[in-house]
Amino acid sequence: MEDDLKELVSRLKIAHSGTLVSIIVYGSAIAAPGNVRKADCHLMVLTRVLTAEELRAARPIAKWWVGQGYALPVYFTQDEFLQSLDVFAIEFRHMKRAYRVLHGQDLLATNEASKANLRMQIEYELRGKLLRLRSLYLPSSESVESLTRLMTDSIYSFVQFMRPILELVGEEPPLSRLATVRRLSEYLALDLSPLEQILRLREEDEPLTEMGAHELFAKYLDCLTNVIAAVNNL
Repeated sequence: MEDDLKELVSRLKIAHSGTLVSIIVYGSAIAAPGNVRKADCHLMVLTRVLTAEELRAARPIAKWWVGQGYALPVYFTQDEFLQSLDVFAIEFRHMKRAYRVLHGQDLLATNEASKANLRMQIEYELRGKLLRLRSLYLPSSESVESLTRLMTDSIYSFVQFMRPILELVGEEPPLSRLATVRRLSEYLALDLSPLEQILRLREEDEPLTEMGAHELFAKYLDCLTNVIAAVNNL
C-alpha cells in the first residue's frame, strides 16, 4: 500500500500542478495499519480550483487507483471543504478519527464540525430513512420474506446514523452494531430490543411467522420514531 500511496502523490502533483492543496487518506485501513483491505482506504483530494479540465487531468489517475483495488477519490475545492463542514458533519468527524495527510495542508486538524450541525444531520438522515422505510413497507408487506428482508436490509443504515448520537453526547461508540444499540438504549432510556432482534435476524436462519414479521416491523417503526424524537430534543 505504501508504494501505491507514493505513486498516487507523484501523479496527483503532476496532474494538479499549481492548484493542489491536500491529499488525505482516511478510513479503517489508516486506523489499523495492519489492515490490508484496500477498500478500507479512502482518498480525499483538495484543490484551489476544480474545473472540468482539472477532473479530466485526474481521470487516468482515478482509473489507475481504482484498478489497484481502491475506491474512487472524493474531490473538493478548499473553499467547498470549509463551507461543507455544516452539511457533512458526520462524514468529516468520521474522517478525523483516522486519517493521514500525504501532501499539503491538514485542513481536518484545523477545522471542526459543530455539535449543532452534527445533531441536525443525524436527525435529517434518520428522518429521511424512516420516510423511505414506510414507503418500502407498502410493497414489501405482501410477503413475510419481503418484509423480513426489508428490515434486515435497512437496519444497518439506521445503526450507522445512531452511532453519531453517542458521539454527540461525548461517548465513543462501540465497534459492534449490537453494542451500539444496547448503549444507545441505556443512554436514551428506550427499549430498543426490537432493533437487536432485527440485527440477529441477519445472522439467523429461522423464519418469522406472518404475524411475527408484522409485529416486529411495528415495533421497529416505534423504536425509530422514539430515537428520532430523542435526537430532536438533544
